[in-house]
Amino acid sequence: MRLKKRRSKKLKKLEEEHAYLDKKVIQLTKDRLKDRSFESKDVLTRLKRTKLMIKDAIAKAKATLTK
Repeated sequence: MRLKKRRSKKLKKLEEEHAYLDKKVIQLTKDRLKDRSFESKDVLTRLKRTKLMIKDAIAKAKATLTK
């Protein structure tokens, strides 16, 4: 049972980080309408990749919990 709690805490942390990154991506996407520089595109791309990696980690954690 203790191991399951630890994993669920990890899952919760991942979900919170994913939600934070989602808000940042939305904000930067709106900012990109005004700022079309390469730097802003690079930052947005890195955030989206990180968000996708976290989403994959969430899916993996959920799959582990359901086993």
